[in-house]
Amino acid sequence: MDIKKLGPIGVEITGLNLKTINKDEAIQIKKNFLEFSVVVIRNQNLDPVDLKKISSLWGEALIHPVFKGIDGHPEIIEIRNYGEKYHTNAHWHSDVTFEEEPPDATLLYSLEVPKEGGDTLFSSQYLAYEELDADLKTSLVDKKAVHTNAGVLMLSGGDPKKAKTVEHPIFREHPETGKKALYVTEAFVQSIKGFNSKESQEILRVLYKRACNEQYIYRHKWLRGDLVVWDNRSTQHFAEHGYGDQTRTMHRLTTSGSKPF
Repeated sequence: MDIKKLGPIGVEITGLNLKTINKDEAIQIKKNFLEFSVVVIRNQNLDPVDLKKISSLWGEALIHPVFKGIDGHPEIIEIRNYGEKYHTNAHWHSDVTFEEEPPDATLLYSLEVPKEGGDTLFSSQYLAYEELDADLKTSLVDKKAVHTNAGVLMLSGGDPKKAKTVEHPIFREHPETGKKALYVTEAFVQSIKGFNSKESQEILRVLYKRACNEQYIYRHKWLRGDLVVWDNRSTQHFAEHGYGDQTRTMHRLTTSGSKPF
């Protein structure tokens, strides 16, 4: 197993067959995941059963609360290219933060990739928190953001009147590393509790800009057979399009999590 640091966030692992990993290799993968938040494992050949088995390193595979999974494997969502008009992930976010217990990890496996475009960007929310203005950090130390799935329901053809909301801390403590991370996402946050609408939106604009500072980002250029696993407790990600009508097919699943604190 060879491990290479990728930038301010992430590591690449090569020389590994995930179908036959041993206990020591599993420990190394999890250790690097916790330390670097994003793990890229190249040159894999995984079917849905393999993917679900590997996901158990991080927890129980979850069924997405909105999007339907593939036949026989409801936990796995297939992501295909339906054109840029229907591209739904071109925003910075952590996955499914509108749940009481958002998923700890997301696994994304590439089946088919375009010749160009389709990069996924990852940003360290540890760094976003650490380098936030001290006065702003103090003023928000006990504040919570209101997260909602209204936008996801509209995109999926659901009824936004049935949207749910949940409150999570603006600064989240990672339960395994003990480190603090910024935890507000433009995709799902509606407001900050305790502020009027204008104040809330002004603060959120500052936090969103900090969350995606280019100094905190690793850009992943996909190859066929890549498995990328990221920690939703300490990262945000952004899926670019830019590949027209070229084929791009991914399998995605998330794992069980816990209530942010």
